[in-house]
Amino acid sequence: MKTIRKSMKICIALGILFGLILLFIKLRLKLSEEETLRIYISLSIAVLLISVIINLSYNFVYARKINALTPLLGEAKYDEYLEKITAIRDKVKSKHLRAIAELNRTAALTGKKEYRAAVEILKELEPGVKKIPHVEMVRRLNLCLNYFYLKEYKEAEALYKDSEALFGKYKENAAYKKNFTILDMFMDLCCYGKKEGVAERIQEARRRYPENQLQEDFEYLEELLEER
Repeated sequence: MKTIRKSMKICIALGILFGLILLFIKLRLKLSEEETLRIYISLSIAVLLISVIINLSYNFVYARKINALTPLLGEAKYDEYLEKITAIRDKVKSKHLRAIAELNRTAALTGKKEYRAAVEILKELEPGVKKIPHVEMVRRLNLCLNYFYLKEYKEAEALYKDSEALFGKYKENAAYKKNFTILDMFMDLCCYGKKEGVAERIQEARRRYPENQLQEDFEYLEELLEER
């Protein structure tokens, strides 16, 4: 609420300033109403374009900074990643970028086996990202995986079923296919009781996705398979 009020005050102040500048130009150059209107429209368009360019540039720069940290996750440097992504989260003004940074923090928390902390953050993020399909998909995907590590299978199954339509749009996406492969094995093993063929699927996934950060998922799946 405070942020909204502050934004409104800034908009009002800028509007007054813009009006005064326009009035000064009109009086100084002795412009007609028609000429003043043309200048008003031209200046408004220019201000809008400049604002859009600045906003896009700002988001682009920080999005690149966030993406540049991704190799740290692959190297299991979770503390360093958390330190740097938290610094970005605290610095950026954009709510969208803050949400993305916070979402990315949960990946490091999961890597550190701080599953409960990750779950709480992922649940808190829902109101801010649920209208952005791609980000909401990642939030739900990560939340499902953390539920499995916490052995909260009912929560995982309910969320998965509620997300099937959204997940279906991204399952064949190269960037997320490996994550959905793991998630589907968790679902079959822990929620549907399907053990047959899971061992072979795990080995095939190991060969196809050799990334270090995924090996713990495969190991955990094998442990669960042995338990059953």
